Amino acid sequence: MLFNLANKKEVGWGIETNPEEFAHLPNSITGVVVHYIVKGIKEDFGFEFKEKPKCLTYNMSKTDKKVAGKKRLLTREQKNELLAKTQMSFYDEKISTGEMTIESAMYAIKDAYERVKNFEEMGYVLPPEKTKYPYWLGETDNDTKDTDKN
Repeated sequence: MLFNLANKKEVGWGIETNPEEFAHLPNSITGVVVHYIVKGIKEDFGFEFKEKPKCLTYNMSKTDKKVAGKKRLLTREQKNELLAKTQMSFYDEKISTGEMTIESAMYAIKDAYERVKNFEEMGYVLPPEKTKYPYWLGETDNDTKDTDKN
């Protein structure tokens, strides 16, 4: 049964299930066992671990792992490029040379804007200043600080 849960197959034992219901489970037997142990501890005692056990992160994408650990998602250069792509001026030269149409530039602006909003919704701040690095809300060492000298 554990093997089937880990491999997203029918459970068997006369239990009617849909394998899609198990997509959230880790893809190892150890991961499945630990998943249910952690779930039971949470339900019975209300206790949650600060960090997920490593065997429960195997199904997570690299980006999901970075978000969960509040790691850096973008470099400063990537942040600056993404913010620039939300402005029509970024596409002016490509439009004037015929490399890109206005319609495709508008689509690219919309796509970049949605990406920026997604980062903001997860609490990842993309400061507009070119020299500042992106940071997670609540980080004290990277929060925007006044650097103006009075």
